[in-house]
Amino acid sequence: MPVSLSDAVEFLLSSETQSTARLRLLGQYCIEAFAREGLTGVGGGKAAEVGIRGLARQKNWDLAFVLAGKPRLLVSLKSILKNIGGSIPNRIDDLMGEVANAQQLSPELVIGYVVIMDEKLDFFRGRTKNETWIDFFETCLAKITIRQAPLWNQGLLEGSWLIRIDTRKPAGQRIVNPVETEERGIRFVRALLRELYLREPTLRPPRPPVA
Repeated sequence: MPVSLSDAVEFLLSSETQSTARLRLLGQYCIEAFAREGLTGVGGGKAAEVGIRGLARQKNWDLAFVLAGKPRLLVSLKSILKNIGGSIPNRIDDLMGEVANAQQLSPELVIGYVVIMDEKLDFFRGRTKNETWIDFFETCLAKITIRQAPLWNQGLLEGSWLIRIDTRKPAGQRIVNPVETEERGIRFVRALLRELYLREPTLRPPRPPVA
């Protein structure tokens, strides 16, 4: 039975805070989304994180597509469910560092980032009160989600997807704007695959014959 995005959110919220398996169902959801778009063989999800070598050190990535022993596509899954104002500045720096570490050895890598954030904990940043922390983080992600040829700068992303939830709502109804959120998820997967197929044309699924 396919995993729904709501299933993934509820599994995350019901898991122990320190559990390394909290995002496994979200990983499975993404694996199934890639498969629906034509890419099978993405590793991770319910299995385990995938160790990928970087210039400074090896890092475990939540999802990876490996071909001929070499990673071609990586996805990092995160959640920020506490201390939003204190976590976000460091998260941006950490993210860009982790991405650059992998890209140093494999500049052709396609990398995506998925994060779940709770609107219950959101609040305005600064004195102007015209932008919340989640809005700020989403803006930051958009600024670095621009990695397309010929702009292959290290530290940038090919795709990102921010999932807003509200834990004040009952179970099964916690995704904010669920239809739009899932549509953005589809665009996220397609953006990664578009870049992957540009760099690895042989992976592109054959087009159906014209009737």
